[in-house]
Amino acid sequence: MIRKIKNFAARVLGRLSAGFSNLSPRSKNLIAYGLALAIVAFVARGVSASELGDALGRARLSIFIPARIVSFLCFFFGETLLFSLLFTFFNARITFREMLPANAAQYFLQVVNAAVAGGALVAFLHRRKGVPWLAGGCTMIFEALLDFQVMAWIALFGTLLVPEFPLRVPWYYPALAIAGLWLLAGFWMSGRPRSPILQWLYDRPSFGAFRKARLRHYLVLMSIRLPIFLVQCVSFYLQMISFNIHVTLGQVIASTPAIMLITALPIVPVGLGPDQAVMVYGFRGYGSQADLLGMALATNMMGMMFRLILGIGSAGTFARELAEEVQTAEAPARKVGGGAEAWLDSSQPVAEPYEKTTEAFYGEE
Repeated sequence: MIRKIKNFAARVLGRLSAGFSNLSPRSKNLIAYGLALAIVAFVARGVSASELGDALGRARLSIFIPARIVSFLCFFFGETLLFSLLFTFFNARITFREMLPANAAQYFLQVVNAAVAGGALVAFLHRRKGVPWLAGGCTMIFEALLDFQVMAWIALFGTLLVPEFPLRVPWYYPALAIAGLWLLAGFWMSGRPRSPILQWLYDRPSFGAFRKARLRHYLVLMSIRLPIFLVQCVSFYLQMISFNIHVTLGQVIASTPAIMLITALPIVPVGLGPDQAVMVYGFRGYGSQADLLGMALATNMMGMMFRLILGIGSAGTFARELAEEVQTAEAPARKVGGGAEAWLDSSQPVAEPYEKTTEAFYGEE
């Protein structure tokens, strides 16, 4: 009986997954925005349009706007440097200048085509440098684990140093996360294991970034990510006080990792929906519901506007071409069988190096 239930559930989930995968990017985008707006509408219950307008009118925009601009620019240029070093360390040499249009395209796609934004940098690596899809994807997973570790360190120090703050977690949660991530790093840095099963995992071609990474790589990449996150913490604080939300800088720094994790959910574009939920419910008692909602909406709208600006001109052309590359790759990927080993060993023929768009972005040389 249990086996029948499991098989039935597997078939249903498989059909739902296949059905969603077969949707057009426009349909996926509409679903994502529909879900985001539904979350915003739910969170905004009890706040009238006039109350929201009053909250925006009371806001000190002379603080809010510069803080939001600095935060976005720090994130964009900091991540451009981060990704250029990440891919240079583990895949192929990419300069900061080469990385600019690709990162601009990714940011633009996060608004206009969220369904393919996550694969934009992997598509760039594949077209520009001939890096296999899975190798590029695993490099991005490596970076995501580093980001999570930096957030865990911030959360740990925040939990120990700040007595009370919103979204508080016990100190041992981030401590366990840090310990687990360093154990994982130690596995890869200690060389080829003796166990045949672990050797099989260690030898997968796609895990090149994990095998190549040494302590200096971890430290360099984390030393770039940490200031990016700290600037975001200070920006969050300034944005909150500009909307009359009564928090201390320490409380905001301690809360930022949880905010970033919750609002980074890939099911909605640029955090729209979860941003509003985490502000209204997480910081209840530190400001009025209208102020909390207004601050979260203003932050989202400015972020979306900045991303759309990045899509003007040849960066937008680059974004469209990367989106087409991701969509082309998704179709055959859904048909590939063979289990986990086939997935990890897959090495599709690579495309010719792609030069045209970055030349267009900077002008002919």
